[in-house]
Amino acid sequence: MYQKDYIMKMIEQLTMAIATLLGSKSKSKIEECHQMVNEALYDLTGMSEGTLLKLSHKDLISIISGGKETNTEKCLALAEMLKLKADVSKDDSVRSFALYLKSLNIFIELNLAQSLHVQNSYQTINEIIDLIKPYKIPRESNQLLFRYYEFIGQYDKAEDVLFKMITANEKDEIIINEGFAFYNRLKGKTLMDLEGGNLPLDEVIEGLEVYQHLLNNQT
Repeated sequence: MYQKDYIMKMIEQLTMAIATLLGSKSKSKIEECHQMVNEALYDLTGMSEGTLLKLSHKDLISIISGGKETNTEKCLALAEMLKLKADVSKDDSVRSFALYLKSLNIFIELNLAQSLHVQNSYQTINEIIDLIKPYKIPRESNQLLFRYYEFIGQYDKAEDVLFKMITANEKDEIIINEGFAFYNRLKGKTLMDLEGGNLPLDEVIEGLEVYQHLLNNQT
């Protein structure tokens, strides 16, 4: 049975070993990193990297949890290992991006389910977001980012992602309704909460007007 302390210790040891090997810049050491992470991923999931990339993050969460209630510890370990695999795959930008994205989606899903209360996860999520900024983020991940930013109280960033989805025409009825619901929730927040989220009330009202304008211009 996977215990939280055991899994976190395993990830910590794996991270330290990979950091040491990558520091050498040796091709053989990089290959050793790939092998180490692949073995750890297989031990955790029973799946190869190729299979992990083919499956959606929601499928992975379900499979690794045995189709039952989310196994937070195992899912957290998977997200961490996928990020490690992406770190050692930076020479292959397509593969690295796909791995970072899968890791990010799992991290955010765990946070949104309020099953993960590990401060380090916020730091890791921010790190991945910075790493994938040069790439086009899929709509599904943008939706998760939008919900995540609201969840952690960064309302200005949530609004930025919402506008990004709308201007990129990445919208459907669900996203449109989520946008209006977002502004309704913000109008119910205290002035202090809004200020803390870098989106004071006057900007919330202005943002809603801009949102409606963007939607009207695309109909």
